[in-house]
Amino acid sequence: MSEGKRRLGAAADRQNGCHGRDLPKEPVEASHEAAFRTQAAHAGEDRSAPVRPLTEPIYQGTVYAFHDPGLAETRHAADPSEPNYARDGLPNVRTLERAVAQLEGAEEGVAAASGMGAIALIFLAHLAAGDEVVVSSDCYCDTATLLREELVRFGVTAMFIDTCDPETLRGSLTNRTRLVYVETVSNPAMKLCDLARTARIAHEAGALLVVDNTFATPALCRPLEHGADLVVHSATKFIGGHHDLTAGIVVGNRAVLERIRRCAYFYGPTLGSMDAWLALRGVKTLAPRMAWISETAAAVAAFLAAHPAVAAVRYPGLPNHPQANLARRLLPDGAGGMLTFDLAGGPSAAEALICCLRMIAFAPSLGGTETTISYPPKARPVTGAPHAPTGSVRLSIGLEAAGDLIADLRQALDGLPAPGVAFGIDVDVVLEVTS
Repeated sequence: MSEGKRRLGAAADRQNGCHGRDLPKEPVEASHEAAFRTQAAHAGEDRSAPVRPLTEPIYQGTVYAFHDPGLAETRHAADPSEPNYARDGLPNVRTLERAVAQLEGAEEGVAAASGMGAIALIFLAHLAAGDEVVVSSDCYCDTATLLREELVRFGVTAMFIDTCDPETLRGSLTNRTRLVYVETVSNPAMKLCDLARTARIAHEAGALLVVDNTFATPALCRPLEHGADLVVHSATKFIGGHHDLTAGIVVGNRAVLERIRRCAYFYGPTLGSMDAWLALRGVKTLAPRMAWISETAAAVAAFLAAHPAVAAVRYPGLPNHPQANLARRLLPDGAGGMLTFDLAGGPSAAEALICCLRMIAFAPSLGGTETTISYPPKARPVTGAPHAPTGSVRLSIGLEAAGDLIADLRQALDGLPAPGVAFGIDVDVVLEVTS
């Protein structure tokens, strides 16, 4: 054996002996926060090779070639199966699935080309004609529209209720209820779901609990620890975190995900390698970003709550939030970067505020490095009629300093006309942009 090969073999032995393939979930003498930060920095890694890149290469190939045709079936039979073709899950996609599953404490994950793609896969996999799904009445507008206008065509019934009320929830479940669908922090009402209680009620009725954890991310809340069966993310938002990708992912135990992965293969909402790679890059910085964003959001929310032009602020991290006690239990490491506030002057004041901001951008999405403001989306009725303008706006806090964001908000709020004084902006124009 050559000296070079001997050294390489020795290095491999040292790595396998000291590090192994998987990182420990709880490093010795590390706090819970430090443990999560460490896991996020290394999530999805495969340390089995003696030499490896610190950043995973981007695999652009979409299909594999085989000298032995039988190897294709061997790869499918592996546990977990290995990809043969793009819809099987490309290497970057599998790494992202593994990473988010690790951070959520799940056995496995299935990624899709968008958050709505992941949500749709859950419904397609676990609902059939005659089934019912119970949904939080203040869920994300496109989730509600998907259920009201699309899945109803397949004979699926959706019941929209206040899932925060345990008696209402219990009374809404029937022997046809297959799923209870909630959000850790609702969009845009910023209501929290008592996940442990909701899981108990759902399971008593034989239903699965699905939690959209997009706003909290696993950095702040891990719903599976509270009894959830499936957790879904729009990785476009805080997980990716840079306004440069579109992706979704659902995680849970392998048995529950088996049908979802099969649906993903046949319906084909395939996540591309580049977006998966970008999302994985976001995972590595998720812990410090969410800590910083939560701290900034709390300061901004406190400022807004004290400003005379603001009628109300909805942020779970405020001491006077109606669910402050639940927030401390559910979100012990920070309340996240999303908040909604109402302008005392109504829709015209909301328009004036948006137009007067100098640094904060008006954009219909959230969860990136730059703070954005938008009108909170509302579910449209089945007729497709536009929603009515309100004085509510939604802030997604980014990585800017709290003082700079507050200064921008202050100058815009201080310049608002008194309530009842028209500002002269066409409300419908901006609503059309944000819908």
